Parts: sequence; structure tokens; C-alpha cells
Amino acid sequence: MQTQNRWTELNTQFVELYHRGEFDQAESLVPQLIKTGERRFEKEHLELAACLNNIAELYRARETFPKSILFHKKALAIREKLLREDAVERANSLNNLGVLYKDKGDLSQAHAYHNRALKIKQKALGPNHPEVATTLNNLSILLKVEGNLPEAEKMCRRALTIREKIFGNAHPDTASSLNNLAVIKEMNGNFREAEALYRRALEAVEKAVGSAHSDTAVVQNNLAHLLKTQRKYPEAEKLLISALGTKEALHGKECLGIASLLISLAEIKKAQARLAAAEPLLQRARRIMEKHIGADHPEIATCLNTLAALYKEQGKFEESEFLYKKVLNITEANFPRIHPNIAAALNNLAVLYDAQGRYEAAESLYKRALRVVEDAHGTEHPNVASALYNIAGLCLQLGNFNDAINYYRRALMIREKAFGQHHVSVLSVLNALARAYQLLGDEEEAHRFQERAVALSAPNGKTF
Repeated sequence: MQTQNRWTELNTQFVELYHRGEFDQAESLVPQLIKTGERRFEKEHLELAACLNNIAELYRARETFPKSILFHKKALAIREKLLREDAVERANSLNNLGVLYKDKGDLSQAHAYHNRALKIKQKALGPNHPEVATTLNNLSILLKVEGNLPEAEKMCRRALTIREKIFGNAHPDTASSLNNLAVIKEMNGNFREAEALYRRALEAVEKAVGSAHSDTAVVQNNLAHLLKTQRKYPEAEKLLISALGTKEALHGKECLGIASLLISLAEIKKAQARLAAAEPLLQRARRIMEKHIGADHPEIATCLNTLAALYKEQGKFEESEFLYKKVLNITEANFPRIHPNIAAALNNLAVLYDAQGRYEAAESLYKRALRVVEDAHGTEHPNVASALYNIAGLCLQLGNFNDAINYYRRALMIREKAFGQHHVSVLSVLNALARAYQLLGDEEEAHRFQERAVALSAPNGKTF
């Protein structure tokens, strides 16, 4: 009885600490929790599996992927031994592993686990159950990361249909699907549709949980990002200030979740050339993140990146280079060699060197970034197109016009295949190709691409 009481006490304490975000204290309980659980149950037990699952989620939140995988697989092994093949608990373990492998950057493994989870849930619960919608939602996010936006949208719409039918419009899960669909539309360059979906999501979440809720703040942040892209800065800033006020009221001014909002708000001010106002926000975000997760945690990279970009615009190249290198060191220490975050870190440092005229160093980093994204996603992913576009721009500056054209053409082919021929990112490549052919002296090809760009610019509302 004493062991049972101690187990219950430790387990409850662990869960409470985890939900409060007090990860250090929660992690300190793990050895004792496991030892007590093993004494309590003596052999495999479903309660022990649930505990192992919670421990795995703690390590996932801390991005300690090897330990998270280990505990999730232990939980799955117990559930596979004790439960039927179509048990939803087995699917939940598979789903958790799918999310984990997606976070880790291992997309093929993530697919395998999510597809197994979906198969079990559809068999056990039917095709229109909320649990099925959850897995469809996770698959949609995974497909979005892979750049397969048509399939991502298809999965997201299936999840949304289920949730609207069961929960109605004023429900957090419905709002979540609307938000995810808006993100996909935004990535596709369909800003008008994305904005309408974000506003529907915001209305749904406010009806469901109120305006002063963390879920509401998430949608406000996403809508603000889209509005920033469209240069609608006043409304974007207003939304972020509201979201920040909500977070501060709910969790205090030093809450870790506040940092991302501070970064977004700083980006709005930076976009308006209000650099002096942006820097204190980024420094505050950095202090909060260092306090909660340490100076070398991968999540702090976003803050450091933005601060480095700010310093670059201020002409503080040494400070900018120091931060970009720190970001690269952090990502290389925490992610697999072919993770997209490493490619992004390489690219950002290359852009700095490019701006300084340090072309040889920039070219080396651009090409390393290209190899990483090709190894991570294959040769036809939109991130590959971005890497090709950057290398082509450098070739153009160096007078290597034929190389630039070859890189631009590959980028154009990838973006047209991924987004369609009318996407705004296609427009930028068309303009670049026109300029490259003009510099090469091929006026006929330059005119051809310029005509395509002009024809495309009107429906996108762009002028160049």
C-alpha cells in the first residue's frame, strides 16, 4: 500500500509540474518515478505505459529526442503486448512517435507511425471520429513540412469536416483545423483565403474559450504574421499586443511562451524600420528564454536569428556574424546533419557574407545549405528551390550568368510544380531570369521571361 501511495503521489506531482512548464523539477522526479513504478507493478502494466508516455512527452518538450524516443517505444511495447491490435491506446503511442519523429526531422519515420495510427483509429472508431481527425491533422502538418501542400490541404479539410460536423464552429478543435488550413493557404500564397480562414479561426476560438486565452493568442499571432507579410502593420501589431497581454495576464511577464510573441512584435517593428524599438523586445525575449531553457537550447535560435538580422540592418556586422555562428553551432549540436534548421542557419550566415562581399565564404555556405535540404527532402522540395535561388543570385553578382540561369531554372521548375504557375514565389524567379538573360545579352529570352512576369504580377497585386 505504501508503494502504491508513493507511486500515485509522484505521478500526480510529475504531471502537475509538467503542465506548469516546470521541466527541471519534473525531470528530477523521473528516476524515482520509474523505480517506484517498477516496484508497484512488478511487470508490464497499462498505468506504467501511461507514465512512460508522459515522461517521453517531457523529453520531447525539452527536445531531448533520443530519450523521448526511448520512453515512447517502451510505452508502445507495453501497449502492444497487453492490448488488441485495434486498441486506440496503441494508436495514441504511434501518433506520439509520429509527432516526435517529425520534430526530429525524420519525416519518413513520422509518416510510417502516423499512417499506422490512422489505420487503427479508422478501424476501431470509424472514419468520422474526432480521434481520426486528430491523426489527419498531424498528417496534414507533416505533409506541409514536406512541401506536399495539395495533400496537406486534403488531409486538413477532412479533419475540419469531421470537427465541424461533431463540434460545430465554436470549438477549439474546429478553430485548430481552420488555423492549420489557413497556414497551408498562406504557404501557397493565397493570402486572401488564408486571412479569411484565420479570421474564422479567431472567431471560433474566441467563442469557444474567450478572447483572453492561450489558444486565442496562437491564432492572433498567426494572423499577425500574415498581415505583416501583406504590410498591414498596424493591425498586426494590435493583434500581437493583445496576445502578449493575454499571455502576461495568464502566466506572468517571465513566461516562456511570451518570448515568441516578443520576437513576432519585434519583427513587425523591424519591418517598419523601427529598429531601436525592436531591439529591446528581442533582448527581453532572449533573457526569458535563457532563464527557462538555457543559452544553447535550439528554441532560442529564432530569437538569435532575428537579433542577428537586426544587427545586420544596423551595420553591426561583427555582432550579427557572432549570433549567426552561435545559431549554427546550436542547431548542429541539437539536430541531425540533414535537418532543415541547419540549412536555414547556413543560409542566414551566407546571406550576411554575401551582403559584405565575402563571396567565397558565402558560396561555400550556400552550397552546404543546398546539400542539406536535398538530403533532407529530396531534390524537388520548395526549400531546395530557395537554396538554388540564393546560389543563383550570388552567381549573378560574380558574373557567372550561365550558372545563375541554370540554378534559377531549377528553382522555377520546383516552385511551379509545388505551388502552381501563378504563385508569388514563381514571379520572383521569372524576374530574376529576365535579369540574368539580359546581363547575358540574350534579349529575346529576357523579354520572354519579363512578359511572363508582367502577366503574373497583375493577379498577384505586385509591382516590380
